[in-house]
Amino acid sequence: MAAKDEFTGIKAVTRDDMLASLRIPPQLLGIVPQNSGGFGSIREPALVWAAMELASLRARLMAIDEWLGVKAIGFEPFELAPAA
Repeated sequence: MAAKDEFTGIKAVTRDDMLASLRIPPQLLGIVPQNSGGFGSIREPALVWAAMELASLRARLMAIDEWLGVKAIGFEPFELAPAA
């Protein structure tokens, strides 16, 4: 049992490290919550992530167009599907 417990602990730390380094909310990566309460709505974390992280990445990539002098990179606007 000790080896299995250690492996489970390592997996949890690795998961947490990946979430922190990528700065993505866990529900966007399909992480299953460890408590019975769950994460709640996925819409709010997705909108915050798009505004705080995705927008800055897009802006940096779009700077390549200015450097090249032609439109080489383009993005569709970030939109969530309507709530069911």
